[in-house]
Amino acid sequence: MGRKFLILFVGGFVIAAVIYFVATGKDVREVKLVSVERGDIKSAIRVTGRVINDKTVTMTALVNGQIEGMLVKKGDKVAADQVLAFFDKREADAKLAKSKAVLAREEQAVIESESKFNRLRNVKSSGGSSQQIIDDAEAEIKAARTRRRVAKADLNVATIQREKIEVRAPFAGVITEKTTEKGQWLEAGTKLFTLVGLEGREIDVKVDAGDSGSIKMGQTVDLTCDAYPGLVWQEKIHWIAPSIIQDEKSAAVNTFSVRISLSSQAPNLLLGQQVDAHIVLASKQNVLRLPYSAVQGELDNYQVFVLEDNVVKSKSIKAGLEDDRYIEILSGLAEGEKVILLEGKTLTENQVVQVSE
Repeated sequence: MGRKFLILFVGGFVIAAVIYFVATGKDVREVKLVSVERGDIKSAIRVTGRVINDKTVTMTALVNGQIEGMLVKKGDKVAADQVLAFFDKREADAKLAKSKAVLAREEQAVIESESKFNRLRNVKSSGGSSQQIIDDAEAEIKAARTRRRVAKADLNVATIQREKIEVRAPFAGVITEKTTEKGQWLEAGTKLFTLVGLEGREIDVKVDAGDSGSIKMGQTVDLTCDAYPGLVWQEKIHWIAPSIIQDEKSAAVNTFSVRISLSSQAPNLLLGQQVDAHIVLASKQNVLRLPYSAVQGELDNYQVFVLEDNVVKSKSIKAGLEDDRYIEILSGLAEGEKVILLEGKTLTENQVVQVSE
């Protein structure tokens, strides 16, 4: 009987001990601490954009004919008025030469008719020529001058046609697309190149329509690009779209376009390259701050948790400016004071915890 009682007693004690350790151990949680520090905070809207250039033209053939010379390739930088390609120019040269010859002939005809008229008028003043002859000579001058005007117009047309044989860059830029090759026969209107200007690059971002009231001309934007790790540079907003863009797939998604300058301090970005933009709404320097993961609550009901002899105590604080990492501490904590880093964990008042290394 005594032995059986002893076994029951020992078993009960073990069970009680297990229950106790499980019950108490369940509340002992490891936590990390973080100190209230001083630093900068920037409240910003984070968006993604791309490098664009509205100074873009599609160059097409202006005449029917065969490409005789292709002088550039995709990726080439070209100067304003540089010849990029030219068509077979034999016919255009022949028409131009003919027009020049016709004009020279008509110029000579005018000179001769004017000389004849002057001679006849002098003879008439001496009584040796009739008025009819004078009138006929004057009419001949008018006809010669008319033919000269027509010849000049024909020469202008031939000159323009000859100019169309050569495809010239309207401005300095980069050839981003080339769709034809030497030897091809093309009709007028066929696409030849896409030319993007060297100047006029900017960054286009799409901002949620709900943030339209926060976006202003001249706002500072912090920019980064994966191609240049560690580099952050600043630009300004210089254009805001006057209308909303509605997403074709979801009527609930509305955005508007914002254009950001691209100054000389920017890295050598490629057309179409993606950049990350932080549109700065407000900023403060050298303020008390904590990581978001150390604060819970919202608006006027923020609180943090501190330790008193490994026991959790809540503490109300007043918060100010926020960014995507930190929250400003206006009151309730002092610089260097340590608080629990929640990291998504739920703590309760008077809970026993253990500080993790």
